Amino acid sequence: MRPKEVIFRIAKRVGAFALVRDSEWRRLRLLILCYHGVSLRDEHEWNGELYVTPAHLRERLRLLRDRGYTILPLDEACRMLREDRLPPRSVSITFDDATVDFERAALPILREFRAPTTLYLTSFYTEFRIPVFDTVLSYVLWKGRGSGAEVGALCGSPDPLPIATAADRERAHARLRCHAATYSLDALAKDALVARVAACVGVDYAEILSSEILQLMTPASVAALPHDLVNVQMHTHRHRAPRERVLFRRELTDNACRIIEMRGADSRLTHFCYPNGEYRGDLLRWLSEFGVEFATTCLPGIASTHDHPLLLPRFVDNCLQSPTTFEAWASGFAALLPKSRQYRIDDDLLRVGASG
Repeated sequence: MRPKEVIFRIAKRVGAFALVRDSEWRRLRLLILCYHGVSLRDEHEWNGELYVTPAHLRERLRLLRDRGYTILPLDEACRMLREDRLPPRSVSITFDDATVDFERAALPILREFRAPTTLYLTSFYTEFRIPVFDTVLSYVLWKGRGSGAEVGALCGSPDPLPIATAADRERAHARLRCHAATYSLDALAKDALVARVAACVGVDYAEILSSEILQLMTPASVAALPHDLVNVQMHTHRHRAPRERVLFRRELTDNACRIIEMRGADSRLTHFCYPNGEYRGDLLRWLSEFGVEFATTCLPGIASTHDHPLLLPRFVDNCLQSPTTFEAWASGFAALLPKSRQYRIDDDLLRVGASG
């Protein structure tokens, strides 16, 4: 058991969670929850850092309801935070990427608990009925881990690339991605590469495609999401943040245009989520120029007026987070503990292009 888990359990037992949860200090803060995916089958077994089960999400929302937390739409909550009008125990929910499982697995649970959600949409793969390359490649390698196969020949590697262990798969994944980048493979060519990998390791790729796991929602599905429950916001078009201003602006413009096409001309796009949680000083300036008012990171924390509105922290919930840890963050107690350097804002990153 991790030391922090021990601290959390003791704190809960002696009533510290309740004390912080009901404090004025907590009322002045907003917990922003981050989710990536909700399993349709075995995705949580493949990657418990990205996927939770439907039961996991339901239990989290039940805890928030039973403990009297107020789940607010993120846009409303951010404005109330700025104006010191938050109700006690405020929480907002966000989902990144907009994969098919959001519609099929997450949305029914969000409806059940009437939990408003911000959905950050990365829009490029909505135009294709194929999975996102990086994630499906990792999934296929994991599915084929017991095959005894190696995939070196598929990317011109002079050495065998076995996939039996997690370290093996990480190495193979990196080499295959490098191969795709070296030959500038487009989305369809990348998908063909994944199909060859699947055949090599004994995985039924046609079945994966028909299941639609790891695919983004279709434009029609995004358009049909209930406006009173789901607010679709920006996450770049191609899930990347170029270092050139014109290219980054193109990412935002392409993303915004696709969202407006799906959600309507009256869409108010003032929120952004950094792809892979990667922020930089130049991005803050470019986001402001584009009219973005609030942006979220993947740095753990509970938002307050002390945070830069374009560097809001989130608690990334996943299968590795225990119920006690989740409650520690919901109450605010976890935010009182010291953070290691890797979980704090990196001033060096903020200096990147900050004056350019």
